[in-house]
Amino acid sequence: MSQSRPLAAPVPTRFRPRWLVLAIGAVLLVIAAGVAIDRWQAASKPAELNPATLRTGFGPATFAAALEHARSNVAGAREGVANGPGEWLRVEMLARALIARFRFAGDYADLAESQRLLDGAIARTPDPAGPTVTRAMHAVLVHRLDQADAALARFARSVAPDDADRADAAALTGDVALQRGALDEAERRFAEAARIAGTPGIGLRGAVLAFQRGDRVGGTRALEVVLARPRQQPAALAEVALQRANFAYAEGDWESAVRWVEAANRLYPGYWLAQVYAAQNEALAGRPGFAIRAYQGIAERTARPEVMDALAHLLRLQGHGAPSRAWAAKAAAGWEARARLFPEAVIHHRAEHELAVGSASRALVYAQTDVAARPQAPNLVLLARALLSAGRAREALAALDRADAQGWVSAGQQMARAETLAALGRTAASTDARARAEAINPRAADPRTRLIWFGHD
Repeated sequence: MSQSRPLAAPVPTRFRPRWLVLAIGAVLLVIAAGVAIDRWQAASKPAELNPATLRTGFGPATFAAALEHARSNVAGAREGVANGPGEWLRVEMLARALIARFRFAGDYADLAESQRLLDGAIARTPDPAGPTVTRAMHAVLVHRLDQADAALARFARSVAPDDADRADAAALTGDVALQRGALDEAERRFAEAARIAGTPGIGLRGAVLAFQRGDRVGGTRALEVVLARPRQQPAALAEVALQRANFAYAEGDWESAVRWVEAANRLYPGYWLAQVYAAQNEALAGRPGFAIRAYQGIAERTARPEVMDALAHLLRLQGHGAPSRAWAAKAAAGWEARARLFPEAVIHHRAEHELAVGSASRALVYAQTDVAARPQAPNLVLLARALLSAGRAREALAALDRADAQGWVSAGQQMARAETLAALGRTAASTDARARAEAINPRAADPRTRLIWFGHD
């Protein structure tokens, strides 16, 4: 993807409450500031791992091949259950195969079937045996934290579990803590898991948490250690490369994000998520028409509502009201269908959808429900934005205070605080919050930041 053209700001027709409104006359100053930012970043950041040096190891080489492999694994696991219908280990293998296929195909019916299988196996197996770690994995995936707690408590009663399961259980306990906003506990659990088995997935968790707690250099270096591990599967390596792009977005380093997204597409051809990241980068580079066409092609091919949301949002910013509304309606229908099976798994997405291209009042209801179950900082920030949109600035500020108290460090979080304080007439405090945001991400107030739908902070 060429980045030789200068970054240019689109002319939006509606601003999401995430950003302060900037005067049109400031655009030239924004572009000039962008040049200064690029020079500052180049001089101040440590040398990063070169994404062009990454090479994959074993495993399906393309997304299409990985999807076919996942389908084959489900068929094989079904045959195994048929040959031993009373064996919970065979049932667990099928449940895991269905979860893996969900990760590729996005079909929530696979999650529903895997839950039925796991629930049945747990019920038939004497405590504390059974597929407890897989049950916890599934519960974390669909954001049912109480179910994860129960499965992990049962696992803790196990006699002499193997190290791989112990490490997974510790990491999943950290995942639950993270979603509840208990960052210290999450850090302890991830460290415990790493001591037992330092797998790439566990290393990824620790790196992301360090970055989210404000250790940008340490988190980035830890993530690049994961990236540099040899002989990794293409799917796994591409996922970590996209996470590295997320780090770059969070620091306003869009040029680095482009390189990591290009690497993900090279390492794992055909991956829809890497493709939408590439489309997003085209929008950031001032080519919204190209991005719209790319988003539309991916949305039509995959039927994924998150892609439809990104498309509807970009169309709205470009002044294309009718197609924006049409794609927003399709996305809403997609989220509704998924919510019939696992409402907790999609409620945050639904809140974002409504706030961007739907109903602000519905966004508030979804955000409140999400925070009640998972009070982690990003959910509190989304709630604050919804409250601010509803004219409830004091409540929005209280939500942001809760987010800050968790120790989560985010430029978007501080920009939300700046907007909220401005709405309350506290101009000096708003200016301070904006300065904190720009210290984290020098492009925090750049209007083009609203184009980052995937990987935003």
